Amino acid sequence: MPIRRLSAVTATLVALALPVAATAAPTAVDVRVEGRTATIYSGSVITDGKVVNPTTGGSHLCDGTNFGANPTPGPTPTTALDDAAIKGGFTWGASWFGPSFPDYAIDRVATESATETEFWGVFVNGIAPDVGGCQTLLKAGDEALWAFDAFSKTGALALSAPVATHVDEPVVVRATTVAGGVPVAGASVGGQATGADGSATLTFSEPGVYVLKADKPDLVRSREARVCVDPPLVEACTSTDRTAPTVVNNAPALSSSTARFDWVRLSWLGDDAAAGSGIRRYTVEQRRSDVPDQPWRPVVVDSTLTEARFRGREGAAYETRVQAFDRAGNPSGWATATTLIPLDNLTARVRFSKRGWKALRRHGAFKRSVHRAVRRGAAAQLRFTGTQATLVTRALPRGGRVRISVGDRSRVVSLKGRGRFRTKLVATPELERGEHTVRIVSLGRAPVEVDAIAIRP
Repeated sequence: MPIRRLSAVTATLVALALPVAATAAPTAVDVRVEGRTATIYSGSVITDGKVVNPTTGGSHLCDGTNFGANPTPGPTPTTALDDAAIKGGFTWGASWFGPSFPDYAIDRVATESATETEFWGVFVNGIAPDVGGCQTLLKAGDEALWAFDAFSKTGALALSAPVATHVDEPVVVRATTVAGGVPVAGASVGGQATGADGSATLTFSEPGVYVLKADKPDLVRSREARVCVDPPLVEACTSTDRTAPTVVNNAPALSSSTARFDWVRLSWLGDDAAAGSGIRRYTVEQRRSDVPDQPWRPVVVDSTLTEARFRGREGAAYETRVQAFDRAGNPSGWATATTLIPLDNLTARVRFSKRGWKALRRHGAFKRSVHRAVRRGAAAQLRFTGTQATLVTRALPRGGRVRISVGDRSRVVSLKGRGRFRTKLVATPELERGEHTVRIVSLGRAPVEVDAIAIRP
């Protein structure tokens, strides 16, 4: 079958001819999830308006425009919860109210389910919003606090404490509300109750790292504050913490899993264990792994952030590494990962047969476009140098089958089902490094899509 090369000019004209959908800007926010007795998650995420995918309740768009709440899309508390679940390794379930009120009620986070009288709810910067989690927009730096039994709480607690002290040296801690910083009397901190000004005085008789939280029944508990307690005349946080922290690098294998354009979205998280002094900072670096002898380039240096992104190059592979440092100065080892940025379907390198394919604008797709075929025998191919090619696509309710082949090795995959954009990955077998041609052929008259193709060096 004849193959047609889509030139750069033609691709541009096709892209301009397709309608442009509104888009949200990825935004860094703080997320905290407080269960009945313990914190389930606390950290930052980069989130934006998107289709979320709870284990129950179905996959639905959640971008602040739900129920006409806002005229433009953006990140929401529910998308922040979804991204925190991905990053933190837990799941959540919900109930979808339906077309008349397009939003979720959160039924479960991790292992903690709502009851007939205790419900999950959210506070944004310490204030409960008047609308649902898909109708509230977040700004950079906002805190989305999801709490169990939230509707019995009037707000959320914050706790300030010194980072270090010495044995038998009194220290003052202070409990306030997150919203407005109002002193809170009667909060419990380290076994002491705060006074009218929100403060309590604590002393510690033994060296160690003490984890403190402020708690009060009518308020959501505070974030933890760690206090290093050392013997007299000893440098802060050095006497008891001599163990290196650990760090996890959550960089995606394919950038298209977390981004629709040529951005590599990174996330990482350090752990200094229960007896550690706590993570103080991170350093993150990246380099091209498909080009020899590339230097490491900084992404963040000596930062408290746990998420970042950098713009890459379409079709490239990037190696990233993360190192954590605790407050005692102990460094972790480097945690490395490799991320591939796919080639978009509109690139001139992907060649489509003259008949059977149509370029379509799709907001959730990589670079917002796909090629769709409903004709048996419609083919696409890509010549590449590397060890593996992966088709990025999605399952469709009435989807067909495709054959993906390299040389004399092939596999047939059904694309029938339900799925979000960029989630169906069809890989070739692992190959000897060299020049290859991957070929994708539609095997019926049911629809199939080509969104992007990732190449592993």
